[in-house]
Amino acid sequence: MPGYQTHLAGGAIVFAATLVCIVPYAQPTVLTAGEWLLFAFAGSLFPDIDIKSKGQKYFYWMILLLLLILTYTKRFIPLAIISILSTIPLIVKHRGLFHRAWFVIAGPLALWYVLSLHYPFVKTALLLDMTFFIAGALSHLWLDMGLKKMIRV
Repeated sequence: MPGYQTHLAGGAIVFAATLVCIVPYAQPTVLTAGEWLLFAFAGSLFPDIDIKSKGQKYFYWMILLLLLILTYTKRFIPLAIISILSTIPLIVKHRGLFHRAWFVIAGPLALWYVLSLHYPFVKTALLLDMTFFIAGALSHLWLDMGLKKMIRV
């Protein structure tokens, strides 16, 4: 089973491959490319949020920051929803839901859809971010399971 460093390396590789595919259609700045790299890294660690891991640690630190911001801004409905959803990794089995290709594709796309309804001015930027996240997550599955098992849903 690969460690987090291997998953980050996989995220870097799929970042580069995805970037090569996107550059003909979008000319990213260095800052934007860095943003995409972070999304690829986040995706490459994401499937392991259902166990004690670096991915889970970073995930819950981000959730804590988000919950604090939502509390400060008195946005209690999103706070409640995110609080409930953030418990899911704690109750599912490892290599279950978060290690399914359909989930690591459909989940970010559903999130993109909801966010693009509320923030249409960044719809394209969010889609590109999610593309890199999905690429990173798929690299994680590929490293854990191999290509044949990853394609089988």
